[in-house]
Amino acid sequence: MERVALRDRLEDMLSFTAVARTLCFADAARELDISASALSRRIARLEDALGTALLRRTTRHVSLTEAGTLYLERCTDVLTRVEEAEALVSGLAGEPRGRLRVAVPNLFGQLQVAPLLPDFLRRYPRIGLELSFMDRYVDLVQEGFDMAIRIGALTDSSLVVRRLATNHRLLVAAPSYLRGRRALAKPEDLAHHACLYFSPLSGGRAWDLQRGEEQVTARGRPVLVADNAEALRQAAVAGCGVTVLATFLIAEDLRAGRLVRVLQGWSVPDTGIFAVHPPGRLVPSKVRAFVSFLVERYAGTPPWERVGEAVELRPRLRRRLPASEPPASGG
Repeated sequence: MERVALRDRLEDMLSFTAVARTLCFADAARELDISASALSRRIARLEDALGTALLRRTTRHVSLTEAGTLYLERCTDVLTRVEEAEALVSGLAGEPRGRLRVAVPNLFGQLQVAPLLPDFLRRYPRIGLELSFMDRYVDLVQEGFDMAIRIGALTDSSLVVRRLATNHRLLVAAPSYLRGRRALAKPEDLAHHACLYFSPLSGGRAWDLQRGEEQVTARGRPVLVADNAEALRQAAVAGCGVTVLATFLIAEDLRAGRLVRVLQGWSVPDTGIFAVHPPGRLVPSKVRAFVSFLVERYAGTPPWERVGEAVELRPRLRRRLPASEPPASGG
């Protein structure tokens, strides 16, 4: 294949993967910084060369044909290899560079990733970060992300995983809620208390607790069940009940006394905070740079648990998350 033809083919493949990922010609054109008509010509040229339709197009909807689905997998593999080759050369040249697309959990991203970004960008001025804050599962390859940060148990064994920190979770309530109410001395006492539950976690309306070798499942009276941890935090601070939340979300509330730990001596299973990226013989230097930066910043005691006052943020008794626990980005 002539060099010009190869260049055009790679250009067309890149255009096709952008449309396949967004399922919108206008969005893909903006991403590629070309006109929608130019993008349509590239797709038509590719389909003509292959002799088959890759996309079904109507005035309102774009979807992949069977051939398009198969071709997308091959395209992704080819383009990944091209990126790996570029990464190798860039790595030899020294400075990480290029666009880095990262998916991060919404609340964790806002609270614990966003404040670090200015330092990262000053350190690596030739990397262009593109962060998406979302609480849904992201298919890194299909959706074109270089990496993601995930919280909870990891179910995709094909990904390369680097543990960034432990996600400690605590049973907490506001002092205003606890005043005048029945004491919380043992897990069974939760049955007499209003409880705020994070619905994505297994059990939904129950908490697994441990003290030494003793393990119990505790249930309270659900007054709020939500899939957003910030909503639970606000309700807890307002005195609506007892809840379980991650220290990365409530550290400041604990320091300020807006929330306090309950059921001292009982622990909630820890989860993990991980950086994940697709496998490959050559990891792009931009990915390595961002992962290493996060490992550096979260090493030892992560910043949200570095306490200036005598407030215990980490439970003394911990156990690993059961393998059946699903990923949960907010709690």
